[in-house]
Amino acid sequence: MTRIVYANLGYLRAINGSIRHHIGRWHHHVYTPLRVQTESIAQLTATISRLDPDLCCLVEVDRGSITNRFYDQFPRLQGKSFIHAEAHGKYGLDRRPGRLNLSHGKSNAFLAKRKVVARDRYLQDGKKKLVHEIRIDGVRILVVHLSLAFRVRSRQIVELADWIGEEEGPTILVGDFNVFRGERELLPLLKSGQLIHANRGLEPTFRLGPYRAALDTCLMSKTLAERAKITVVDQPYSDHQMLFIELVEQLASGRE
Repeated sequence: MTRIVYANLGYLRAINGSIRHHIGRWHHHVYTPLRVQTESIAQLTATISRLDPDLCCLVEVDRGSITNRFYDQFPRLQGKSFIHAEAHGKYGLDRRPGRLNLSHGKSNAFLAKRKVVARDRYLQDGKKKLVHEIRIDGVRILVVHLSLAFRVRSRQIVELADWIGEEEGPTILVGDFNVFRGERELLPLLKSGQLIHANRGLEPTFRLGPYRAALDTCLMSKTLAERAKITVVDQPYSDHQMLFIELVEQLASGRE
């Protein structure tokens, strides 16, 4: 069995998306105390330890910025269990924000318990360009964090559809798609039939006060979806929920 965690960490500001948190902890957006970050990391690493994933795919990791005391969260996230770990700025190679820029340190990352083949790819449009492409146990995994702007996001989705068409093997496309207009935004990725929406119908993954939305999306090849179990896991330190993906080796007579 291959176990994969995907999570938008919300920079570990301990804001769960409720109005109470956004008002009572508004200052965490401007300056997140070190204590808050270390407590959030402890909660996250406890969950990861319990789930025991082979691979963690993480977006909104802060590697040290003016808003978090220039604290690098990544080494604490890696710990000793993950032997292959990478974290890179999500804004592309052509944009290297200065130390006092609010974008400085804002990264995506992955953690693997064994050596994996991985490379960084960059979308043409938008500010958030980084896509991690990771291969583990014969599966290609693309991890994304798409634009908040609808038109930019639409172009990013079309480009991702082209990338998906490059190969026919088992593929997972997972991330924060920010599809505020619903599943119809994903049509360019679904119309070929190569991928299906694997977490359709599960509970929403994003919270802003009373508003709920399924922004965190997992698309995968049909052959993978037939042997996949996806669970939504609470993240009290983020306004997004975690996706826990389990791929069993094979199914026989409808059972593992």
